[in-house]
Amino acid sequence: MRSLPLFAQRPRRALPVLALAACALILAFGGCDRIGPALDVTGKVEQVPPRPIAAERLRVVLPTTGADATLAPVSRRGDVTVWQTLDGITVTFRGGVLIATRGLGDDLMSSDVQNTLAMLRGSASSQYYPQIRSHLDGENQTRFRSYQCRRNDLSVQQTRIGTITRSLTRVTEHCVSPDNETTNTYWLDPTGTVLKSRQWVRPDIGYMETEYVRR
Repeated sequence: MRSLPLFAQRPRRALPVLALAACALILAFGGCDRIGPALDVTGKVEQVPPRPIAAERLRVVLPTTGADATLAPVSRRGDVTVWQTLDGITVTFRGGVLIATRGLGDDLMSSDVQNTLAMLRGSASSQYYPQIRSHLDGENQTRFRSYQCRRNDLSVQQTRIGTITRSLTRVTEHCVSPDNETTNTYWLDPTGTVLKSRQWVRPDIGYMETEYVRR
């Protein structure tokens, strides 16, 4: 997929001083990227410039909407990392597995991914395990949905990450609920770090594709 920095889609003239300052900051870690305009959620989150805590970046693509951005880490506690766009949208991952979004509309409020992480480490390879996810609905109410998941496939592939091709372990996770069925895909390096993924968010957004970029 051709990468289209979302900020470049906006007119370059009449940029507010604060936006210019924010761009100057973000250019230091990979470009002025926004997701909000592509999802029509502009103005629903506070546009606070990211304050990166580390050099690595996360490229996020939402194929269904055309959103494409490079995010910086703004908070980390243990294996949980929060990544942020220029327009204030955040996505949170635990060990490379999506657990929350903020600013995307009907957000993923939380996800219990303990069993998924155990599966990625090699346990419960053929057994079903539960996963509970909570979302905001159109009335701003939290709704819970239960899935039954299991590992569906495991193979070693030559996979391109940025400009480099690496030998990574590809793991697919198939999850079903009474009214939904999804397949998440993770690419792991020899240390078990998720360098690339394709994970389900919600019906109107579809899947989120990620690439972890070290600097």
